[in-house]
Order: sequence, then C-alpha cells, then structure tokens
Amino acid sequence: MEKQENILKAQMELALREKARRDFKTFLYLKWQRYDKKDFLHNWHFEYLTNILIHTIPKYCEENNEPLLRRIMLNMPPSYGKTETLARAFIPYALGLDRSRKFMYVSYSDDLCKRISNEVRDLIKSPFWESVFKKKATFLQDNNQEFILKEGGGCFFTTLKSAITGFHAHCILIDDPIKVSEMNSKSARDMVNNNFTGSVLSRLKDNQSSIIILMQRLGDEDLCGFLLNPRNVPQETINQWKIIKLQALNKEKETYKIGNFCYQREAGEPLFMGRHNLEELENLKNEMGEDDFSTQMQQEPQASETGFFEVNNFTSLPSYEMGECRDYILVDTAESLSAKADDRAITAVGVDMWKNLPRYILKDCYAGVFDEEVLCEKIIEVMLKYPNAPAYIEGTGGGLIVARILAKKILETNLKLKTQGKNIIINEIKTYPTIKNISKMQKISAIKPYLNTGHLRYLSTASGVDKLKKQMGSFNPQKPHRKNDCLDTLATAVYLSEITPAYTTANNSYKENRRLSTKRTWRI
Repeated sequence: MEKQENILKAQMELALREKARRDFKTFLYLKWQRYDKKDFLHNWHFEYLTNILIHTIPKYCEENNEPLLRRIMLNMPPSYGKTETLARAFIPYALGLDRSRKFMYVSYSDDLCKRISNEVRDLIKSPFWESVFKKKATFLQDNNQEFILKEGGGCFFTTLKSAITGFHAHCILIDDPIKVSEMNSKSARDMVNNNFTGSVLSRLKDNQSSIIILMQRLGDEDLCGFLLNPRNVPQETINQWKIIKLQALNKEKETYKIGNFCYQREAGEPLFMGRHNLEELENLKNEMGEDDFSTQMQQEPQASETGFFEVNNFTSLPSYEMGECRDYILVDTAESLSAKADDRAITAVGVDMWKNLPRYILKDCYAGVFDEEVLCEKIIEVMLKYPNAPAYIEGTGGGLIVARILAKKILETNLKLKTQGKNIIINEIKTYPTIKNISKMQKISAIKPYLNTGHLRYLSTASGVDKLKKQMGSFNPQKPHRKNDCLDTLATAVYLSEITPAYTTANNSYKENRRLSTKRTWRI
C-alpha cells in the first residue's frame, strides 16, 4: 500500500513537472513555491501576463494555432509583479523550452540589470530548473552582462543610456526603461527614446522576433508615449503594437481575453487585492496626488490642475474696455527644426496701461506640430491680422533659421499682395538671444502676480484660450516636461523689456493733463 502511494506521489510529481514545462503559469507558481520558497499571492493578472508572454514564442503559436505577438506594450502599476514575471521567470522558462533562443533585457539602471542577470542565471543553474526541463544547462559564457548556453541561446543585459551594438535577439524585453526621477530631464527622455529607435529596432534577429515593453506610465513623453505619437513614428507602425493597460482600479467593466484565458473584471474592481484593496488605493491616491496616481497607477498620463496658477483669474476682457494698445507677436519655435520636435506656438499679445501699470492681453494663440514652412505661413497669417505688431523670435535652436525663412516668405507674400492691390506686410522681425539668467520655469512662474491682479487677461474674441488655460492649470515648476509652449510665449511677452504699452505712466499723465488743460487764447 505504501509502495503504491509512493508510486502515485512520484507520478503526480512527474506530472506536475511536465505541466510546469508546458504551462508558464504553473512554472511561475512552482518557482515561487519551491525555488523562492515564498507564498505566492495568486491573482488573475499573473495568468493573463503569462498567456501574453507565451504568445511571443513562435513554436507555441504554431502548435496551438494562435497568432504570434511581435509588438507588446503592457502598462501596469509598479510593484505588481511585472519584473518577477517578465524577467525572473519568463527568460528561464523560455530558455528551458528552446535553449537556442536569444533574449535581451533592458531596464533603467546597470545595477538592476546585473541583479536580474544574477537571479536569472542562478535559477537556470538550480536543481529546480533542471527538474522541470530534465537536463542541466551548460554555459559557454557566464557573466552579469551576458550569458550564452551551449545551444547558442542566452541573454544580454543593458540599459537605453547608450547605443546597443553587437547582439541580436529573438525577444527584447524592456522593463521600466527610465527612472521616475529622470522624467523631468528632457535629455534623459530623449536619450531613452532615441536609443530605442536607433538601436533596439535594429537588434531583432528575424521577422518573428518580438519586442515587449512592460512599464508603468510616467508621462506623455515616456517611451510608450513617444512610440504612440504620430509625429515620432508612422501610424502604420503604431498600429502594430498590441496595447494592454492594466489599471490599479478600473472605471468600467472590462474583459481580458487571450488564447484560452478570459477574465471579466467588474467596474471598480482593484487589479490586485493582495497588493492594494479599495481603501488602500484611496489612501495611496491621497498620498501621491491625483496627477501621479492617474499616471503611474491608472496608466493615464495627465496633467491635472496643480493649483500653482488660479486659472479663474484669467478672465475675458471686452474690446471696448481696452485702452490704447500696442500689439506684439511672440513665436515659440521649439528646440529644433525637426517636425518631431516640441509643439510650436504663435501668440498675439496687446499691451495697454491699466491702473498705471502695463496690462498684457492675449489676443490670439495658435499651437501645433508645425514644420518650419507651415510655421512661417502661420506667422504670416497672424501678421496680416496684426499689421503693426513686431514679431519676436528667440534665436536659439531653429529660431534664426525660421527668421530667415520667414523673411523670404514675406517677400513672396508681398509680391502677391501688390498684384492684388492690397497692403503689404510691414511687420518687423526681431530675434532675441536666449534668456539665460532665469530658467523657463522661473519665467513662467513670474506671470503669477500679473494674473492675480488682473494685469493678464484675454480678449473676449481671442482664439486658443482653452489650450492656454489647460497649460496654465497643469503648470508645475517641478515638472518641466509638461507642455507649456503657449504659456511660454505669454511669459516671454511679460519678461522682455522691449514689449511695452503704447505709453508709460508718465506719458499717460502728460496726455491727461493736456486734455484737461485750458486751451490757449488770443488777446485782441
């Protein structure tokens, strides 16, 4: 009887190992139980993740008649098991199935990459891994940057802080490519995004190779935001990505289905009760703030109102209430001429005197993703509307080039206007040097007193007010990566000493005195 029980136990053990070899979810649970010796907090999203990952393996998809996933963008909250599933478990599991398969693991720091490399290699060398895949792994190369198995497979560990060369992979795993603290740095964001497009895409082994991006969202300009922006990549390339968003707390009822897996999540259901229940999520939201919670936990990058500016103080001004006004045109050309650069903005501002102080009045604001040709055409449209307004263009980046192109386009436009018998463009083009004594954030912050005292308003007929209000409401001096192109042009109008009202306080008093004084008479 005891012998039969032992045989049955042995058979059950062999069956469990075979199931772990065939099923990634079982392997993941068994790894936690036997190798990590930890209590595994079971949740449906782990099963969903495992099913997504195995759909990047061509052999599995062929045998099960399932579509092969080659581009996956999966966004989920931090500390919800993504690195455990993606790196510590999936790489060893996939190499157990096919020891010739090559991986590349990419994350935000060298130290993290080294730690993951050590953990992956230790698991592959373990008796647990050998018990599941029946044969001990033989390493030809074995270090914390790269390991290669006898069969030719292995993994290369790196970051996106520099170009990737010399290694091609069947599967590239990108796990949080940038630190939260580095999102405020444009150079850090550009480095990650540019190295992805310049290096990662060229490192794929063949047309069945896959790229998996598994990360929490950090803002509109993180890697996912960059890759989903039509001004950065063609729309047909964007359409290739399978985008999966796992929110800490979903707002609506949603069904998650892949292969034979299907889970229906109710509205208001926490993603992982073992990590955060409803009360804990509410407390976390209060601690993080609405903005960061929405971005990192809900995977919805947004700029909620920060309260730095009281947007309600930005009020409409009827044209009949304006005093004698002098008009100006301010142009934000972005930091480069590339059509993929930041949004460009053109703002028309009028300046009059009110309560013996200059008052700045937004008359029109236009913003968008313009190349230099379209930008100059837009500037000319504004010049025709405000014929006496000088145009101020910052000389940094592509500013000087834009000024030259604009001058040429004005000549071409004037030729057409003359033939039509219309007035030609006489607006002066002025370039000014980069403002270096204060930062862009400080310059924008400086308009606050103007706003609060009624010395910064918008004309009742002005265009672009909603966009400017949105930028004003979301402005945060600690988060310079947010869009503030329209706001920046308005702040420049306030900052530049050349932008003045039609007359100063002294001139105003002089005019008032002349108007009230007795006219000179002749004695006869």
